Amino acid sequence: MLKVASTSSRYSTERFIPLKNVAVQVNIHSFAAEVCIKQIFINSEELEAPIEAVYCFPIEEQAAIYSFEAILDDGRKIQAQIKEKKSAQREYCNALQQGHGAFLLEQDEKSNDIFTISVGSLKPQAKCEIEIRYVQELELIDDGQRIQFVLPTAIAPRYSSISAGDGHIKSPGTTTSKYVQSAPYTISFSCSIASLPIVSINSPSHPIQVTIDSNDNQYPRMNASLVQENTHLDRDIILNMDLKQQQIHTYTLVEKQAIMVSLVPTLELCHTSNKMEQINCEYIFVVDCSGSMAGENKIDYARQAMSIFIKSLPIGSYFNIFRFGSTYEQFNHNQITIEYNEESAKNAMTYITDMKADLGGTELYSVLSHLQMTPPKTNYSRQIFLLTDGEIDDVDEVLRLCYSMSSTTRIFSFGLGSAPSRALVKGLARVTNGSFLFIPPNTHVDTAVARQLDKALQPCLVNLKIQCHFDNNELKDY
Repeated sequence: MLKVASTSSRYSTERFIPLKNVAVQVNIHSFAAEVCIKQIFINSEELEAPIEAVYCFPIEEQAAIYSFEAILDDGRKIQAQIKEKKSAQREYCNALQQGHGAFLLEQDEKSNDIFTISVGSLKPQAKCEIEIRYVQELELIDDGQRIQFVLPTAIAPRYSSISAGDGHIKSPGTTTSKYVQSAPYTISFSCSIASLPIVSINSPSHPIQVTIDSNDNQYPRMNASLVQENTHLDRDIILNMDLKQQQIHTYTLVEKQAIMVSLVPTLELCHTSNKMEQINCEYIFVVDCSGSMAGENKIDYARQAMSIFIKSLPIGSYFNIFRFGSTYEQFNHNQITIEYNEESAKNAMTYITDMKADLGGTELYSVLSHLQMTPPKTNYSRQIFLLTDGEIDDVDEVLRLCYSMSSTTRIFSFGLGSAPSRALVKGLARVTNGSFLFIPPNTHVDTAVARQLDKALQPCLVNLKIQCHFDNNELKDY
């Protein structure tokens, strides 16, 4: 969204410029995607002085922005240069003070999936088009049977933790979430797909139409677009591409002399000449019960998932349940984990049934810090299953904490709802060698949850080495 601020001083009453249109074109080539986002907005304020517009937008976690351009009314095209953050901010402010037009793109300091664009000295009734391009690697999901592309479009209000001196809900950057939810923003979306052995394309988030462009029997070019011409920016756009067969190794030529390898380990690849040792595990379930979980039936999804988990744990293992919000509480108060048996499972099911979204804020750091200070039992590894809508603003601080316990703990994270922080949900799994899963509205959770639990019961592969044979018979290790 866009917020107007004076180039010289802040208004006593904030004014807003509606973002007129967002157009997205995606080109998918094998297992990589190039995304072009065009955003058009107009200064409709009837003021004599130019204004400054500030807005936030999300991108996929670990995507790489490589182009940022502004196209003005008079046809001028301004291309951005990459500079050190403080230097760029200083140059931007100097330009505004001198009355010049200026544009600044910044990554959010607390969450790497949010960017803020500042458009300075925009004259009354002037129009500006912002074009952003980025690339990202696509994900193999469902054990290598499907490729998924996600275009984040919504940023939910984030909870600012008490440790940061706030302890309340606030909007990303300097935007106003209430205005975002009421503004009539729309998006047009089209996607071209090539060099993929796919049999079908579907979207669990939006109605889409699919056409075939070429007659290439091996890799036909396919196009996907939204059925509704102008769709509101109220949830992420998700495309699932079903493959002809399960992919174990995938290779994509991204640039000349560059190859991307995606590996889906199987049980056969995990076996060595030595018999695999029995792994003893603690299973700790951390469930978000903050007020935001009441929306979109998220707390009900959490209860469904927890019921499946509790019914599926191995007899003799150890477990516990933590629910958190502004504070946290645990199912068993006497120990970090207790033995899983018929009686404890029955009591846990009662505890789950009574779960509500009634714990206020989202102090995720506090409960994870408590677990970090209490290591697992001797000769046990710890598996944490974390279910959250991810609406926090201290993402990087939480990820650093989780990385510090990654030698003994893996996190299997679940992002609930239409706008979880993808940087948080995916980051938790990445820094602890776990796995992540997103559960958008209108999803059946049973199969997905069972798959995550199956992964947690398997050993973790670390220190992988890949050998590459080149045309000159040279062998390199990576």
